[in-house]
Amino acid sequence: MIALKLALILAITVLELTIHRPLVQAHPIQKLASIKQDPPVRDRPNNDRKPAGTRGPCEQTEQPFTPLLPITDSDYKFSGFTLKAYPTFWFYIPYPSNTINRGSFVLKNSQDETRNYQVSFQLPETPGFVKISLPITAIPLELNKQYRWQFTLYCTSNDPTDLSQSIWHNGSIERLDPQRLEPQTATALVMDQMKFYQDNRLWYDISADLVQIYDFPLAWRYLLRTIDLEELKKEPIAGSVQPIGDSNEILGNRE
Repeated sequence: MIALKLALILAITVLELTIHRPLVQAHPIQKLASIKQDPPVRDRPNNDRKPAGTRGPCEQTEQPFTPLLPITDSDYKFSGFTLKAYPTFWFYIPYPSNTINRGSFVLKNSQDETRNYQVSFQLPETPGFVKISLPITAIPLELNKQYRWQFTLYCTSNDPTDLSQSIWHNGSIERLDPQRLEPQTATALVMDQMKFYQDNRLWYDISADLVQIYDFPLAWRYLLRTIDLEELKKEPIAGSVQPIGDSNEILGNRE
């Protein structure tokens, strides 16, 4: 009986250390008080995340193609803030690469339509969470300016030049001045860091360390509940998109 109690105490201690291990973070985050393991659950229609576009074969999946973001009440269904000049965007892609001809991503200044980044890409071979990061060759996000993005997938058809069967999501992102937020310290615990992001609507930064968060089951579940995507908790991380075409596409320009 004593051995069983000791084993139970040891298991609980290991679990607590795992949950509260600090993440390696480029931007120091304030260490906040302890929070509940589960955020409030919001009721939303199942079709809220349905992408725009034509109805092609790449849409026939059990789970929707969606950004790894919560649905908001702003002008764009998917919107949020970042502290980074070169943020990362995560999407859940339910399609194998052989059902998608290619994809494209465009990021523009909302005011003057200047393109900060534009690229065509191929998806990873397997379905899962896919990321696209703004490279240093792109125009960095300026403080306190809104940008809009569009992530498009072109369904495979018998005619490889036919790009009419496409689906997409779009949204907005704004880079905040860290001085507008509360003072920050050099380290933060996993759950505290996520709560900081959530409270400040830093939705693009909350998933920036997705690979690390994925290794912490409770933190991973908390993140997905926060953005109403808990049904994707068993889906894998597929990796980064693979850019294709002329590298000049990623340089800033005007349409």
